[in-house]
Amino acid sequence: MVEALKASKGGKRIGVFSKDKFPGDFMKSWNDCLGKEGFEKVDISAVVAYTMAAKEDGELQLMRKAAAITSEVFSKFFKERVMEIVDADEKVRHNKLAESVEKAIEEKKYLAGADPSTVEMCYPPIIQSGGNYNLKFSVVSDKNHMHFGAITCAMGIRYKSYCSNLVRTLMVDPPQEMQDHYAFLLQLQEEMLKEMRHGARLCDVYGAVMEVVKKQKPELLSKITKNLGFAMGIEFREGSLVINSKNQQRLKKGMVFSINVGFSDLPNKEGKKPEERTYAMFIGDTVLVDEDGPAIILTAVKKKVKNVGIFLKVMPGGCLGGGKTSFFSPIWAKLAFS
Repeated sequence: MVEALKASKGGKRIGVFSKDKFPGDFMKSWNDCLGKEGFEKVDISAVVAYTMAAKEDGELQLMRKAAAITSEVFSKFFKERVMEIVDADEKVRHNKLAESVEKAIEEKKYLAGADPSTVEMCYPPIIQSGGNYNLKFSVVSDKNHMHFGAITCAMGIRYKSYCSNLVRTLMVDPPQEMQDHYAFLLQLQEEMLKEMRHGARLCDVYGAVMEVVKKQKPELLSKITKNLGFAMGIEFREGSLVINSKNQQRLKKGMVFSINVGFSDLPNKEGKKPEERTYAMFIGDTVLVDEDGPAIILTAVKKKVKNVGIFLKVMPGGCLGGGKTSFFSPIWAKLAFS
């Protein structure tokens, strides 16, 4: 093998994946052997990732299925469970709720017809509320009880090795300012989808979204997530294809991205308790880059205020549940989410 390397293209440079470390005696002996030959090593991780980022038709079918499964688990299990918790005023810890989501993917009724043996989580579901938020996919759900305010949920599901991702924020009795901020977040995602087309640079997609924030709500510039998403495939997060201010890579038709935009540390003027005084909101979808744009959303879970808001208080012109003013019936919950 070493002789073949020396005979190829002058025999001086070899391409490596610098961050990948493989254990075992065989790999150690192979690396020792290469090290003695004095080859110049060049990191080809980003180039190979870019080459593989545009998916073939068969891969896209798997990623569409992964996105459909994620949407089903969120809609049929997680959202329903949150409504039950709020309606019954249950005390449930974030980590316990996350564990129940992981168990749900073992049941075929939540998997859009997929075999449970072909489905796994990309990461443990991340559920946050009550003023403690970290809008990253490397964090874990804490042991605090779910607070009935702004509840963020992120879940990524893998189908036959291919990934998808979904992020939603559910809001219980959101004040008007919270609803306005959420509507603006949806506007920013729409802008991003519009900019994501074949040939566009990732930094320009990021810049277009930031320009909208600067013009309309500059006070939120310091609150927005530092990047707006990343390419996905067999890898959950392709580090060389992140949507940020510096990335010059261009989008190609057939690439699949997890796009995620959120606001942190937003003050709630109506909050009285410590856990009510600050909140965050986060939305994200799995999307497919097309020729002309906008990008196509594969995780088709509705996310307007009327779809993610749970309203418990008396509504103008009457009251809920035959005179109840604090909580609502499950029927109303379903209406609020429909």
